[in-house]
Amino acid sequence: MPPAQSRTSDAFRYDETLHTDGSLLPGWQSLLSYIEGSSAEQLARRERDIIRQKRANGLAYHPDNNNANGGRPWTLDLIPMLFEKNNWETLTRGLQQRARIKQALYQDIYGEQQLLQSGVIPPSMLYSHHGYLRDLVSLSGTETNTSLLPMYSCDISRSPSGDWLAAQDYCQYPAGIGYALENRVVLARVLPRKFKEYRVRRIVSYFQRLQNHIHNNDTVPARCVLLSYPPTHPHYFEFAWIAKYLGYPLVEPADLTVRDSRVYLKTITGLQTVDVILRLINDAEIDPLVIGNRSSQGVPGIVEAARRGGVRILNPLGTSVLDNPALNTVLAATCEALLGEPLLLQSQTTYWLGDDDQKTHVLSNLNQLLIRNVNQASVQLDPLTMSDSERDNLLDNISLTPEAYIGQERINASVAPSLEDSGLAKTQISIRTFHVQSEGNFESMPGGLCLLTNLSDDTQEQTETVSGSKDVWILSNDPVPAGSLSSSRFDASQYDAHNDSLPSRVAEAVFWMGRNSERVESTLRLLRNILQLLIDTDRSLEENLASPVMESLLKSVTAATSTLPGFIGKGAQKRLRQPDPELISLLQDTARVGSLPNSLQQLQLSASSISDRLSTDQLQVFRRLSDIQSTLTTLKLPIDFCSDEGALNQTVELLDELLLVVSANTGLQHENVTHSDDWLFTMLGKRVERAYQIAITVDTAISVDQENQRVLESLLFLFDSVMTYRSRYRIGLNNRLVLQLLLLDEINPRSLAYQFRRIQELINDLPGRRDANNTDRISRLVVSGLSRVRLAEPELLLDEQSDARQDLSMFLHMLQQIPNDMSDAVTSQYFTHSEKRHDLGRFKIAHTDALKAVDDASPRPQT
Repeated sequence: MPPAQSRTSDAFRYDETLHTDGSLLPGWQSLLSYIEGSSAEQLARRERDIIRQKRANGLAYHPDNNNANGGRPWTLDLIPMLFEKNNWETLTRGLQQRARIKQALYQDIYGEQQLLQSGVIPPSMLYSHHGYLRDLVSLSGTETNTSLLPMYSCDISRSPSGDWLAAQDYCQYPAGIGYALENRVVLARVLPRKFKEYRVRRIVSYFQRLQNHIHNNDTVPARCVLLSYPPTHPHYFEFAWIAKYLGYPLVEPADLTVRDSRVYLKTITGLQTVDVILRLINDAEIDPLVIGNRSSQGVPGIVEAARRGGVRILNPLGTSVLDNPALNTVLAATCEALLGEPLLLQSQTTYWLGDDDQKTHVLSNLNQLLIRNVNQASVQLDPLTMSDSERDNLLDNISLTPEAYIGQERINASVAPSLEDSGLAKTQISIRTFHVQSEGNFESMPGGLCLLTNLSDDTQEQTETVSGSKDVWILSNDPVPAGSLSSSRFDASQYDAHNDSLPSRVAEAVFWMGRNSERVESTLRLLRNILQLLIDTDRSLEENLASPVMESLLKSVTAATSTLPGFIGKGAQKRLRQPDPELISLLQDTARVGSLPNSLQQLQLSASSISDRLSTDQLQVFRRLSDIQSTLTTLKLPIDFCSDEGALNQTVELLDELLLVVSANTGLQHENVTHSDDWLFTMLGKRVERAYQIAITVDTAISVDQENQRVLESLLFLFDSVMTYRSRYRIGLNNRLVLQLLLLDEINPRSLAYQFRRIQELINDLPGRRDANNTDRISRLVVSGLSRVRLAEPELLLDEQSDARQDLSMFLHMLQQIPNDMSDAVTSQYFTHSEKRHDLGRFKIAHTDALKAVDDASPRPQT
């Protein structure tokens, strides 16, 4: 078999596939032979399987306000990274020791501080790092568990000599663990035979031990939550994936509040106590009140609550100080001092510029080293690639704060084969390992996240970019039993259902997911009817645009989407005659609020914020929505769009497909989702929005011509009621009967009356209202809307001669406002929490001579 093509520089790099004598390792030989023996089509099919599996596992994008279709951080290579059993066990002994060192170091830094007093750690090395939070000294008190590190991660690279080196420590939370889990799930399905043949050790044991550690730190019934960043964070996917896998609620800082040194979760039934927190956010963003914290984000007061025992934060606060790369220079001495052992796994050779001798060495060999600011450890500065001014600026910064800088020798890291379009290529690798607390020691995940780095040789020195990832397979000589995350311990309380109240943020997200879903469907139906009318008509384009039905539809789409001025406001007459630019904007302008792609983006944002609660089928629906939206927004529509039959047909096909996918999501919500509180809020959002859309669309369309047959027919088509009308009335179109069906019929699921009746039923089932006769604002609004449609008479609404005439326009305007008022009332009652005012009492200040003099000099009011 021909060797893989090298993508590295001429510098020697250790090849992970080879013995020291240059022969292929048995595992690699079998795997590479399998890859080499596969046809291009077979490999391409497996690559497609990887993409499909990754997308099926979750939202394969991170939508935010700027980019709804942002890419995933990396891809998964078909070829895993293989480790022989003996090599892995030797490596993990060194990694587990580093974890124990970091734990002991944390206890010393925030406890007795013996290393500082003895001079093993220079004070300026510790205090110059922003991760040191002095508020946390002696935080743990006498409870040793609060100073244990539940998890530890470390990036390792192999030097040309074959020795593994620790490149970077991660003690706050295991960033990348979600992607390691995803990679394993996907690749085990894509290469099932090889996975079994190699007896790959399963990584579920890591999550079992993590779950056991959480159980050992809570009491029944305790509430444990995973605290993460919001959905706009680039790694939110893995946070949601971990939460779903472990079965714990995922919350954001805004979901929590501190009252009287206790931490509470904001839920739809009020504030509920949180007992245990596993945090997935940085120290610097957990509490804005901590001295040294440079962020305004977080949960104000949570550190004081932890200090007083009001909450247990499993991965202790202040652990980011352990990630200070300058500690590499003293880690061997620290290991001897704290553990009485020699350091097994050496760090990447590091020089701390706070030491005069090391600083002199770095400045004398600047071009041979990489420079890093300890507070920006992920950024490597290469003096070789700097301009003169950048180099001078770096030297100035070093002279000002030398203790904040380190120099590190370059590692010509090892290479492993990866699959590319041109075949096999050797790519530089590093491996992120994960370790978890287990009965006073650390256990390593039998796997990890292998990061691929492409090397570019177009400059004097190489630049590195992360290009993808591999799954890490630890080979076993013995059969590997199937693992399960299900707890084996018996507890009678586990038979009881956990009816935790719904967090207010989640309730608000699902409510708006319902509203946005209905808004998308309404916009889709309007735009599709407009384009179909342009295609199907026998009239000329000018005659068609001048017809009442086209005017009613164009005005309705502006009113329903609130995209003023559009076809209603200033300049509407010109746009009605030449609607091409406006229609193209409604179809493709993502930045325009109310347009179809913008509404789709808002729907995807709502879904992404609760992705840990969505089923696999629902996630695939949103993935498909994203795909079709991308196709629609990138479609090249001509300037004369309305007269181009090909472009119209192509667009209608996409709108049909979008409508089908949206309908599939609605079906899944009805039939596959448990009818719990989150389902109630989703359905409530859909009914509120549908009521609004019906009222405003009918009002706008009827205002053009309430007796025009084609206008009436278009309304029936919009609200999918043509068959119902024909089967029920069996006569020609009549405006009174159309209004009766669309506004007042309580058994037509597309009628206004039906929406208000269903809203009333949903409102009565909301938490805190199931067994009570409420007369609050929400109930009054529901009764008001339902009463108005029940008391309305179609004849009087349309009879302009009657003295008792009911004004149709006023009637519909009023019913447009009620759904929005309902939305505000629901938000006020269930989604927002304001702290009650506390009376601080009255204070009497002694009337000193100085105050008396001021008082005497003050003018008196005239009586």
